[in-house]
Amino acid sequence: MPTRRGDGDTGNGGQLVRVLITETREELLKADGKAGLMLTALGVALTALLGALSGGGITPQDYPTVPRLLFWSGCAAWVPSLVMLGLAVTPRPGKPRRLRAHYFGDAAETASVRLMAAAVRRTDPMDRDLSQFMTLSRTVSTKYRCIRHGMAWSATFLVLTSLGLLTGTTS
Repeated sequence: MPTRRGDGDTGNGGQLVRVLITETREELLKADGKAGLMLTALGVALTALLGALSGGGITPQDYPTVPRLLFWSGCAAWVPSLVMLGLAVTPRPGKPRRLRAHYFGDAAETASVRLMAAAVRRTDPMDRDLSQFMTLSRTVSTKYRCIRHGMAWSATFLVLTSLGLLTGTTS
């Protein structure tokens, strides 16, 4: 009986799913790296701003109304930027299920080695790989969505704060 492409672990289906899992894990690492770098840059920008404020180098309270509003609106945009980038690097281990052998969390939820061994015997490798691929794909997508939002808020922080500083010091 001929097998259909993608059935079980036959043909290229099983290999393709494993390649997709590997590529998705690499993308997950890239997303975490990007978010981490952006969090670091955001922290450096805030540290520099706080240093200038506390050292008296900039005094937004003395600015006219519009530059002062721009400056403080920009500063307020730092908060959602931090939250979104923080959400991007937050671990997402998935939802463990007892008596299943798809992820490390499944083993943590299973009461005994005997039950875990039975779950491993019942697990179809292709189903497990597909489940892992889908879960990782959703995780990467969520991380990138958080990064995009964090980037937009970071840009808002930088632009508005800079505009407030520039227009406030020239007034």
